[in-house]
This record gives sequence, C-alpha cells and structure tokens, in this order.
Amino acid sequence: MNYYPFHIGDYVSATRHLSWDEDAAYRRLLDAYYTHEKPLPLEIRAVIRLVLASTDAQREAVETVLNEFFERTDSGWVNKRADAEILNMKSKQQKQRDNANMRWQKPRTEPGNATAMPQHQKSDAVASTPAPKKGVGARSATAQQPPQRPDDVDEQTWVDWLSLRKNKKAPVSQTVLNQARSESEKAGLTLCVFLQIWCARGSQGLTAEWLKPQIERAPAQRSGIRSGISFAQQDDQARRARWEEMTGRQWPAESPGDRQGWISSEDIFSESPKGLLNEPAEQSH
Repeated sequence: MNYYPFHIGDYVSATRHLSWDEDAAYRRLLDAYYTHEKPLPLEIRAVIRLVLASTDAQREAVETVLNEFFERTDSGWVNKRADAEILNMKSKQQKQRDNANMRWQKPRTEPGNATAMPQHQKSDAVASTPAPKKGVGARSATAQQPPQRPDDVDEQTWVDWLSLRKNKKAPVSQTVLNQARSESEKAGLTLCVFLQIWCARGSQGLTAEWLKPQIERAPAQRSGIRSGISFAQQDDQARRARWEEMTGRQWPAESPGDRQGWISSEDIFSESPKGLLNEPAEQSH
C-alpha cells in the first residue's frame, strides 16, 4: 500500500505511554506492515533489520512494541487493525476493477491474442454525446447565412460591408439590412452609397442622424456620390456651390471641350485671367 489511513486520536490514545524510541519503532513497524501487506517475520532479528534498529535501545523498543501491539502466529507477527485496513483497501480495489470491466465490457480474447485498448460500444458513444437543445441548431445555422446581395448594391461594396461586420463580430441578417435601407432613405442616399460610407467610417453601426451634419454642409458632394463621379469632381462641385452662395449668382456653363466640363480648384483659387474667385466670365451668345 502506498497510502493507509492514520487516525491520530486512536493512535495517541493507544500509544501515549510509549517512550520516544518505542513510538518511532511502532511507526516503522506499521510502515513495513502496510508496505508489504503481510505479517512481519517471526524472527526478531529479521524484524529489527527490517526497521533499521541499530542501537540496543532501538532493538529493545522493537521487541517491546511487537509484544504489545502485534500477535505472534505461524505466518508471522500480525496486527489486527492493519489487517482490517488492508482488507478494506483490497475490497475497494476489487470493486473498482469490477466497475471498470462492466463499463468497458471487455470481450474475451483467445490465448496469445491481446487487445491493445478496449473499444467503445455504440451505446457508450450515444450516451456520452449531449443532446442539442431544441431550436438552437436551426437558429445557429440560419444566423450564419447572410442575406442575398440586393440588386442596387454592387459586389465590391457588399463584400466590404460583410467583411466589416465580421471584423466587428456583428450579425448580418435581413433585419439589419432592412434597417440599413431605412436609414439610407432617411439620409436621402441610396443603399449602396450608405453602405460605402459605413465601410469608410469603419463603425459597427450607422444611422441617418450621424450623417445629417455632413449632408447639410456638403449637398453638392452628396449629389456627386450618388452620380458616381470622382472625388476631385465632388470637390469642384462643392466649391462652385459655395461661390454661388457667396455671390448670389449662378455658375456659368462651359463649353464641352473645357476640361471635360469641370473647373479645377486651382482655377478657383488662383489669379488666372478667368477670375473665377471674383466673378464668372460672361458667356457669349
């Protein structure tokens, strides 16, 4: 036995009268008894050698303890308390072996054939698998499938928006898409442009209220976004709108060959002969 119960109260009450050497001898005799799980040798000299008693006082203590706490039998010196503990331990071990055999249901093997590991039975495999809760698996499978791309949203914008939602660990459902369309209509934007702004901001959500200040400051720029023109053209449109607001006049129309119908920001803020910052050139009729 690598372990045996040691009841301090019982031991102290039974050994209070022992000397220091006798107490040490008793403990060593018990350790030897439990280790070998059998009675101590009949010969005193063999017992003394077993517990390493080297002095006369230690040898005398061994003999005293043997005569008081052990019983001499044909098989050796026995201790009834130790025998009861060993028997109890062996009974527990046998129960554990029986339970293990019943659990694994080891098949009988022919002599010379050994199975490396016991195999699981089907009943064990089914019993060990937890049954899923009703409805959970169906909801999870549905939640993992994003809705179809709307016809008014281009492929690249849709992919970018799905990637943004994934990075934010946010769900992509038909309800979220419907809410996005509702907010885009409130902001006066198409769903595609609304999702593009959403991706550019990199936020988890977006509402029309958040875009109102920007929309009010740059109506021309917003119109440019809807029509799909470049950012440079959007800037020029915004500057023209500010010029018209400051002067109270309408920006003059240009010939088709004049920079493809666009006036750059350099022309607006430079001192070129066009003088666009001060006043637009009059058109010839």
